[in-house]
Amino acid sequence: MSEQWRSPDVAIVGGGSVGLMVALELTRRGLRPVVLERAGDVLSGCSGGSAGLLSPAHSTPLATPGAVREGLRHMLRRDSPFSMRPRPGLLLWLLRFMAAARPSRVLAGTEVLLQLSFSSLERHQALAAGGLDTGLRALGAINVYETEQAFAKGRAEAKALAAHEIKSQVLSPEEARSLEPALSDRVVGAVFYPDEAQCEPERFMLAVAGAAQAAGAVIRTRAEVFDVRVHAGRVTALETTIGQVKPRAVVVANGAWAAQLSRRIGLFLPVEGGKGYHLDLEQAGSDPTIPVYMQEARVIATPFEDRLRLAGTLQLTGLDMRLDRIRVTATLNAGVRTLRGIHPGRVTEVWRGIRPCTPDGLPVIGRSARIENVVFATGHAMKGLHLAPATGSLVADLVTGQTPMHDLGPLSPDRFGGPGRAGRRRTGPDGQRVHR
Repeated sequence: MSEQWRSPDVAIVGGGSVGLMVALELTRRGLRPVVLERAGDVLSGCSGGSAGLLSPAHSTPLATPGAVREGLRHMLRRDSPFSMRPRPGLLLWLLRFMAAARPSRVLAGTEVLLQLSFSSLERHQALAAGGLDTGLRALGAINVYETEQAFAKGRAEAKALAAHEIKSQVLSPEEARSLEPALSDRVVGAVFYPDEAQCEPERFMLAVAGAAQAAGAVIRTRAEVFDVRVHAGRVTALETTIGQVKPRAVVVANGAWAAQLSRRIGLFLPVEGGKGYHLDLEQAGSDPTIPVYMQEARVIATPFEDRLRLAGTLQLTGLDMRLDRIRVTATLNAGVRTLRGIHPGRVTEVWRGIRPCTPDGLPVIGRSARIENVVFATGHAMKGLHLAPATGSLVADLVTGQTPMHDLGPLSPDRFGGPGRAGRRRTGPDGQRVHR
């Protein structure tokens, strides 16, 4: 292989769904990117193990008053939907998380995520229409509830989403089981969102990677970036496990590992690792035919062409990849309670991955005022696969000097302050540097 890839137009750190979409978008604009992926293949990260849902109706940020209450009440319960492993480094993140859970900030964050979600869903549809086999299907999705209290909140949420032209249908237990016979008698009510879509994560990743490579991108695996050379406010070189790379520009898209890399650059980016799980089950005739969101358990059942996937829960563990059997059991039990025909004997794979979570629940997309040739694209939490096409386009706009179609001010990497923030400069709505 030619060594030309060591001096690319753009080095993209991270080969997940976001990094691959950035690569594809950059090649479409005539640039030569190289993707540096620390794992042995592009399917090893959290994108490949996701539920595959493309869901504008589920655009509330991670930080909400309910999440704070649930987190405080069950923080030490390893079987709860949202738990954490207490450690000193997590304290500042939690304080920021609680501050971001104010209703006004949740409302503003939801608006931002809705805009990105609608845009990204359109781009997913365009990718499929252009011939990429991502397994895209528009099946709708159903939120199901095990308690009347949660069902009441679900109805209120559907009413609020109607203001954003998101269609829904509130269903009684009988109506829910008529629409989706796989639902058990434990379900007390449901809300159906007919315009939700899904894709198959592995097919999406391989299709985008193949298209990017065909257009001129280079993907290097087992290429972990362990140090950064910075001179005069620019990254001049990346030190990797496969040698030095000297790009003209850098895109940081390595998920939960972005905090470490940012410190190397001299920036503060509070991206916390949130471990999630999935269980793949062999197909059965009793499986649901549409995706099912089990709201109290925070578990999603997604029917793929050859299997059923139960995915979800969130455990703040940093970069710890140890498998927690209690959480695996809790994920399976959510399916057992809510769906018919689920049992341990059907499980064919247990997977876990680290999702990149910011304390305000919004992704980090844009430039920092402190470093000239770096664009950040991380912190998408559970919506990385969904938001990847929109993120790829926004990042490509920034790299090529075009004006992004979305206001990137709320997503700026400098919004967190803290160590490394440039005291006399800020980023404007387009993510460009602004002098005061």
